[in-house]
Amino acid sequence: MKNKSPNGFSIKKRLTWSVVLLASCLILVSLVFSYLGSRHEIREVYDARLGQEAKMALLSLPPVIAHLDTPASKKQLTDWMGQLDRNSKANGGEDPTKYGHPYERKIVIQYYREGRLLWSSLPEIGPLSKSAEFQGFGYLKAHGTTWRYFQLPLVNSEDYVLTAEKQAIRHEMMNDLAFSTALPQLILIPCLAVLMVILINKLLSPLTDLRESIRERSIDKLDQIEVPQATQELTPLVEALNRLLVELESAWAREKRFTRMAAHELKTPLTILRLNAENALASQDTTHLKNSLNNILSGIDRTDRLIQQLLMLARVESVNGIAFESIDVYPLLQAVLADIAPMALKREQELSLDGSSQVIQGDTALLRILFTNLIDNAIRYSGNGSQITVGVTRTDKHIVISVSDTGPDLTEDARNKLFDNFYRANTERGDGAGLGMSITRDIARLHHGNVRLLPRSNHQNTFVIELALND
Repeated sequence: MKNKSPNGFSIKKRLTWSVVLLASCLILVSLVFSYLGSRHEIREVYDARLGQEAKMALLSLPPVIAHLDTPASKKQLTDWMGQLDRNSKANGGEDPTKYGHPYERKIVIQYYREGRLLWSSLPEIGPLSKSAEFQGFGYLKAHGTTWRYFQLPLVNSEDYVLTAEKQAIRHEMMNDLAFSTALPQLILIPCLAVLMVILINKLLSPLTDLRESIRERSIDKLDQIEVPQATQELTPLVEALNRLLVELESAWAREKRFTRMAAHELKTPLTILRLNAENALASQDTTHLKNSLNNILSGIDRTDRLIQQLLMLARVESVNGIAFESIDVYPLLQAVLADIAPMALKREQELSLDGSSQVIQGDTALLRILFTNLIDNAIRYSGNGSQITVGVTRTDKHIVISVSDTGPDLTEDARNKLFDNFYRANTERGDGAGLGMSITRDIARLHHGNVRLLPRSNHQNTFVIELALND
């Protein structure tokens, strides 16, 4: 089994050879048909000439033959014809003279009476007629030469005439005609090959430019591809590659950002876990040991939550498009409140849901994360015994979900940085990683909406989510 080339086949070479071979085959086929057509036409023309010469001979020769009753008269005519024949070949070539053409020796006219040759334009050839009864066209061979002849009898007479022509002259004519036709076309084949190579190289130059442009790209150079000559065939490909490069650059940026964030945020809790573990190992007091172990458990919980939020952030940032489906946000909020209610009961908090059924287009899993983050944030930071109210309303263009709590007011700095990654307004409380609000913002944007914190009113902090309607 032959090994295939690691680079595959060349489209340019295949295209060039295919076009050249196809054109060559068509030219050769054209030559064959041209030769066959020419052969047929030449045969008809030459046969017509033989027939015409026979008829002219029958009209002109009988009076001449009638005066050849004496050997002297016959010799005189023979000498005269011989002199004309010699004069027609005086230049020694194949050019015509004023006495005729050398090719006349390839044509013979013979006059017969009762099967006996009376006169021949070429006496040295001898009689060619085989039968006085024959009439029409035929082939015969005499003195090693093939002749095409036509025999025609005189009406009501025993006389007939035979006109014959060497078959070689027909072949010579057909070969000369075929050669004169074929030579330019045969020369055309290598010229066509050269022109096709030049033309294909020129027309495929945009592919070469595209290849060089792609070759210059790397993971550190993902800028847009530009081709000097835009073509209808390559433009969609270039656009698709550019979209891919944009997505690749975005994914690469997310990966680097995620790596930096994970390395930065996991460093502190892991260091604290290590210190608490070392304190637990070194502790001789049960109370101190129990306190260190509780710190370790709290650190594990916080690290677990941090990891979950990092993974959630990576998932949200990697979403390029959402397969929207119809979602009723009211029962979805009911389900979220039911899941999170035990945490509120533990803090003696009151949860309530106001509003009615409202349908939007969105992703159920992402919206659940959005609502859970906001309500979880209110439960964790509003304090024990607080009241948390979730409302659902509708405007002309949006579905509005509000989450209000009676917790303490936020500082101006916290309000400005609340949606930044890893920002924590109350580092002394809760085990958050500072990613929940930024994840909420990103999910809202994916649904063509936004989330914002309203100015404090009626001793309440209120977050509002506006999700665009897709009616």
